[in-house]
Amino acid sequence: MKRVTLILLSVIFLASCAKEKSVEERYVYEGDKVVDVETGDEYFMEDEGEITVVHTDGTMEVIAVEEAPFFETALSEEFLKSMEARLEERKLKLLEDKRDKIREVRRSRYAHMSDDDLLSQFKQAHKDQLDLSRQIDMIAELIDRGVIAEDEAPIMLEISPELIDFDVELEEPIEN
Repeated sequence: MKRVTLILLSVIFLASCAKEKSVEERYVYEGDKVVDVETGDEYFMEDEGEITVVHTDGTMEVIAVEEAPFFETALSEEFLKSMEARLEERKLKLLEDKRDKIREVRRSRYAHMSDDDLLSQFKQAHKDQLDLSRQIDMIAELIDRGVIAEDEAPIMLEISPELIDFDVELEEPIEN
């Protein structure tokens, strides 16, 4: 009985002396997330400066990057660089998709008009001082069609080049 008690105490003592895993051992970087190997929690970066934690029970919480348990480790540097690059890539993709959608809507808006008709309509709109966003929209379509060059737009609109945003969304279609 003394031996069993001695062995049991030895095992308990050794177990209590066992070293906790280091941050690098506990948190593993897996592609687009960091996984806590002890709890199973997953850390994703969906917004700049914030990390979404998905717990094993399915609950989610958003924490600041600085609050992540692996913050300021070699792992966090690699994770943050990768996530920021992916976030930037995703933002650029969304912006490009939005621009494509604007171009497609614009293309369909003026599909029924020839290049000359559209140019005439722009000139009349400019003369009548129609809403500037509509004028820019027509100019953008003329540029897309190759009727005018992009550097001609400020001259035709009689505004500074910095004021031109060709990705303008019109709220209602132009009526003829």
